Amino acid sequence: MENIINALSWIDSAAATVWIFLTIIMFWLLYKVYETEGRIHPVFHFGVFMLVLVWIYPLYTFLFNQLEVAFLGNLITLWATVAYMRKLRKLPIKEYKWMIPQIVWIIIASFYVGCMLIEKYLMA
Repeated sequence: MENIINALSWIDSAAATVWIFLTIIMFWLLYKVYETEGRIHPVFHFGVFMLVLVWIYPLYTFLFNQLEVAFLGNLITLWATVAYMRKLRKLPIKEYKWMIPQIVWIIIASFYVGCMLIEKYLMA
C-alpha cells in the first residue's frame, strides 16, 4: 500500500493548481448557464452550490485534518459533480463535458485518500 501512496504523492503538490483550474472551468460553465438560462434557473443555483462545495473542501479537510472527512468530502463532491453534469446535459449548451476533468480528479484523489485510509487502519 505504501508504494501506491508514494506513487500518488504528487497529488498533494498538484492539488492547488488543479483546484484553481477546475474552479475556472466551473466559473466558465456557470457563465454559460447564466448566458443561456439566466440566474433564476435551478441549474445556475446548483452551479453556485458546486463552486461553494469545491471551495470549502480544502477548508474542512485542513481544519479537521482527518482522512475520513476528506474521503467523505470526495464522495459527496463526486456525487454532486455527476449530478451537475447530468443537469447541464439537459440544457442547450454542449459544454457539460467540461465537468469530466473534475470527475477524473476526484476519482484519483479519492483513490489516494482511500489508500491512506486503508494503510491507517491496517497499521492500527
